[in-house]
Amino acid sequence: MIRAFAGSGGKTGTILALADALAAKGRHVLICTTTHIERMDGAVVGNDIAAIEAAFAQNCVVMAGQAAGEKLGPLSRDTYERACALADDVLIEADGSRKLPIKCPVAHEPVIPGNAEEIVVCVGMSALGRPLGDVCHRPELAAALLGVDVNERVTAEHIQRLVTRGYVDPLRKQYPDKCVRGLARQCDGLYKRAIGAMLEHEADVTRLNPDWFAPQPELLICGAGHVGRALAAMAVQLDWRVTVWDDRPEFADAARFPTGVRVICDAFEHLPRAFSPGMRCVVATRGHAQDENCVRMALGADFAYLGMMGSRRKIAALRESLAASGVAQSEIDRIHMPIGLAIGAQTPAEIAVSILAQIIGEMGARSTAGPELMDCERPGVLCVITQKEGSTPRGVGSMMLVADGGIVGSIGGGGIEYAAANDARTVTGVVERDYVLDASADMACGGRNRVLMAPLREGMPYVRRT
Repeated sequence: MIRAFAGSGGKTGTILALADALAAKGRHVLICTTTHIERMDGAVVGNDIAAIEAAFAQNCVVMAGQAAGEKLGPLSRDTYERACALADDVLIEADGSRKLPIKCPVAHEPVIPGNAEEIVVCVGMSALGRPLGDVCHRPELAAALLGVDVNERVTAEHIQRLVTRGYVDPLRKQYPDKCVRGLARQCDGLYKRAIGAMLEHEADVTRLNPDWFAPQPELLICGAGHVGRALAAMAVQLDWRVTVWDDRPEFADAARFPTGVRVICDAFEHLPRAFSPGMRCVVATRGHAQDENCVRMALGADFAYLGMMGSRRKIAALRESLAASGVAQSEIDRIHMPIGLAIGAQTPAEIAVSILAQIIGEMGARSTAGPELMDCERPGVLCVITQKEGSTPRGVGSMMLVADGGIVGSIGGGGIEYAAANDARTVTGVVERDYVLDASADMACGGRNRVLMAPLREGMPYVRRT
């Protein structure tokens, strides 16, 4: 099999890993290039076919090419053709991307040899969420192709359009006799693995909402009093990551809090050390001065939620103080004051319920999966609810991974989950199926879930799709 690797995001690493996997099966593998490739130790430099033949007598994997500085360039046509005859598999680096995860090619790229049977277009998922200009080779061309600014952050849809319009469609038109397919690389994390599967199976990546894959919320509680303690205990039950900050050692005591809560005893002036983008922050210290200081520091941070406890009088005074110091009204309006939903809460536990309910209500569509699924790296079929009608146990964004040895996560249990899990064990590509929960005399609820199923592979960098 002669495969040419184009695109970006780890071509050389993919080639080397595949070569090792093939060699483990006893196959002889030639690695070469039509452009340039990083030179590995023991590479045959030059066009001497006898030297290549001698190298194969000693090794299953041979890299060969002409000297091109510290890299290797293409073999001559005659040497290349004769070297191909010595190998069971030929892996060709046919494109350059300056080690960036995504790329927009020009007309002469990639350089595909005529005897290649398959063209693999690599792309790096590490580009997701980063400015296009920072992660793309030829970002201006890519921006023009996508109709965006070079400073716009890369989405899964951007990557799919670059791979499809820049590579797959033109290559299939130019080489109708060759198999052309995409290969996602740098897939750390469940979302990148899922998007990689969608790309490789040429399914619409917009079917997966990135919010569903967001990690469980991170909550910063300023104040370790009765409300802070109750709030931390309930947030831990939701699998949230919780940090409690207080300057009183008798309150900022880890023994007062459940396992998993990060408790910090330090002056509130150092509070920004605990800030991180997307955090939820609740201010509930022992006094007005500390509350105001915490709120002022938090206003300059990228919080998804900011709320402060306090009486109407205290809240009015804080609003007036912030406005007098030049804080924009739009910033003041970001603060949830009074905090929590108006449910008539009185006790610390009731107040904690009202606060968490408000935060949950503002979080929007997301997965309800816990960290055991989000951190899972096992191969299997990911099942995600993408549509819901009527009354079913779990909503849009709920997901499970059907893997060898069991199921991680849940899409609701019962008949829907059982049927979906059975179907997932038979799928080979990305599919969507509807599952109906019928109302009956014993079960008043009834509805329909649409479940998207995407096969997720393990770390092996190359899987041939039939």
